[in-house]
Amino acid sequence: MTAKHVKHTLIALDSGTFLDYNYPTLSLVAFGGKNLKLHIYSLIMFLNSYLTGLLTPVLSLALIDKGASLSNLSIVLGLYALSVILLEVPSGVMADVFGRKKTFLLSLTAITLSFLLLFNSKGFFSLCIAMILYGFGRALGSGSFDALFIDYYIDDFGKDKLHKITTRLSVLDALGLSTGALSGGFFPDISSRLLPSIGTYDLNILVRILITGVLIILSALFITENKHEDGKEHAPIRQHVKNSRDSIGKNTTILFIFISVFSTGFFLSALETYWQPHFITLLPHEGSGGLLGLMAFLYLGAAMAGSILSNKTISKYKLSLRKMYLITRSLLALFLIATALQTKVPLFIASYASIYLMFGMATIPEDVILNSETPNEIRASVLSVKSFTIQVGGLAGSLLYSLLIRFMSIPQIWMIAGSVILITVIFIAKKFITGEKDPMTNVKM
Repeated sequence: MTAKHVKHTLIALDSGTFLDYNYPTLSLVAFGGKNLKLHIYSLIMFLNSYLTGLLTPVLSLALIDKGASLSNLSIVLGLYALSVILLEVPSGVMADVFGRKKTFLLSLTAITLSFLLLFNSKGFFSLCIAMILYGFGRALGSGSFDALFIDYYIDDFGKDKLHKITTRLSVLDALGLSTGALSGGFFPDISSRLLPSIGTYDLNILVRILITGVLIILSALFITENKHEDGKEHAPIRQHVKNSRDSIGKNTTILFIFISVFSTGFFLSALETYWQPHFITLLPHEGSGGLLGLMAFLYLGAAMAGSILSNKTISKYKLSLRKMYLITRSLLALFLIATALQTKVPLFIASYASIYLMFGMATIPEDVILNSETPNEIRASVLSVKSFTIQVGGLAGSLLYSLLIRFMSIPQIWMIAGSVILITVIFIAKKFITGEKDPMTNVKM
């Protein structure tokens, strides 16, 4: 993907307005051009997701190349996952209390150190340290920049444009992950042919380190963080945790979103774990294995299309976001159940893509509702709790499915996952709709 294509994508996502801020770092307006800050923030978001995708297709192979074995590979990756889960919520609190820019820069620094260590690793112990450090960095970055980007957008464009920033974040994340994964798959071949003196997967690591360095420079120069509107300093950690707990506990809308998000992790665990082995059984002959690549593309493409379609629908029809959210979640569950019933490849592919189309459509109202209900001063904490809840849902699903798969077929497991989503929709529906005022109802678009 060229810089020109990225630029056109960013412009297409949001028309925006002229930005006029006085910042202690660099005044973006001084460089000329409308929406420069918006585009730079978007570039940072894209690059951050690109770097995540860069190692996705080869991470396990790179770890084995650096000294891991098949018997301890799961331990190394498990330590990474555990460090992310344990630090997810504390990192959000840290971002809110000590500053989101500082936390994001610390995240990038920790990730850079982890890959420098990985590049020079020669055995199991150093790999464990590298992956724990990587998990620490990922946890720090999970909510810090998103919260900062959303706060800036609300300040400049208003809460009535929340659907546009959530769409932008969703699309940039998908573009970055897919582009990173695509290019990351080619780098080992390039390394083998042109750079035989380094390891097969070292080029992925080196590119990761170099672009992260660029990202650190961009973030240090151009990211700005506004002070509290009342001019007060950040609350102490203990007081912040209490304020966050009280705000979340008293807001049924946020609690309902978290219940729904838990079911998201639950269903994604079922679908992502078992779709490949099930899909292979539907293929008419071995030569059809290339369809696996098509399915991977459809996953990202359908989710991205769903996000854009959701944004267009909200802008054009001014629907109640709460009702739209419940409808798209219900359709997601029904498509998951429908996918479980398919025995023909074309129908399975269509149903599978429809799941992620609905998933993308549901994500926008979900994020708009959550962010509109969340005070700015605890936004990173809430976003970290959301990410943590998804991971816990996925972990719970994985544990349950590992038991059920002994007695049930994969389609039956998918039906259970779809039913869980429907149950959560039914559980939250009445109070969710009749609760606090919908953030996008009766608001001028």
